[in-house]
Amino acid sequence: MLGGNMGYVENNIVWDGFRRKAPPERPRRREPVVLVLEDPARFAPAVQAICSYMGIAMERMDTNQNLAAELRARRPMAVLAALDGATHDGCHVMIAVGEYDRTLPLMLVTGHDLAELGAADAVEEIWRLEEVDRRAQPPEVVDIVEFLFAAGRRGRCLNLMPE
Repeated sequence: MLGGNMGYVENNIVWDGFRRKAPPERPRRREPVVLVLEDPARFAPAVQAICSYMGIAMERMDTNQNLAAELRARRPMAVLAALDGATHDGCHVMIAVGEYDRTLPLMLVTGHDLAELGAADAVEEIWRLEEVDRRAQPPEVVDIVEFLFAAGRRGRCLNLMPE
């Protein structure tokens, strides 16, 4: 008789004695690209200047663009968004990121609205987002640099050290 945790791997599929399970799908390698979603532009110019200096591409998106498609196509190392977008709020951004890769670093400018903050808390918990950096106001340059450097290091997509 097999124990509850007995099983084996056959053709890269886990067999647990009852059903076959495909291995969890890993996101493809991240690229040195940052997606910035905000309406109107508040912190995108600072992010653009920093990205240019660091050799990172930046794509500014209106919040009415299809974020899920852009995430799959661009495979960004990070996303920066405002919680109070004109057409899609930050919760929609958080859900799209969670569906794509819950470990993708996301910097979210939240503001001070308690209802929006509560909604963002709920989405983060439900989608089990692991890398959300919240800012009550647009981030300072040093905050953006630290966030992008950490995201590039985690995504293994930046070569910031000479070889």
